[in-house]
Amino acid sequence: MPLGSAETLALTGMMGSGKSTVAPLLARWLGRPLVRLDDEIVRAAGKPIARVFAEDGEGRFRALERAAVAALPAGAVADLGGGAFCDPHGAARLLATARVVFLDVSAQEAARRIGDDPARPLAGRWEALLARRLPLYRRAHLTVHVDGLTPEAVARRVLESL
Repeated sequence: MPLGSAETLALTGMMGSGKSTVAPLLARWLGRPLVRLDDEIVRAAGKPIARVFAEDGEGRFRALERAAVAALPAGAVADLGGGAFCDPHGAARLLATARVVFLDVSAQEAARRIGDDPARPLAGRWEALLARRLPLYRRAHLTVHVDGLTPEAVARRVLESL
């Protein structure tokens, strides 16, 4: 089914799956606004995400994330961040109002892509997070396996599948 003009296209997946690289390509190709959930959270918190985690805790981060999901404009392309689609309220809203695409990346490929990035406070728990999140990600409308693909190839696969 084609993507409706008011339907948001939301990319979800683990750290290193390419959401923040593929989303701008899709936004440009579709002529739609881009919303980076992490940028919205930083703006609302007034500080970087790593500081939100360190100073306010993951609970505060998740509350900011829920508010950012609720504020997504219709027709945008959204880079959700890794945990946004795992929140029951956010996932229900996204599944009802957006086309959700799970960018599926292997642990090996993700490790190669993200390395030891201190800006990613949950990177050290990647595999444990994946075990918990994978059943939630599988609820997405579409899954695209990204290992070995360029961002352009991933974006093309998403568009071809819509």
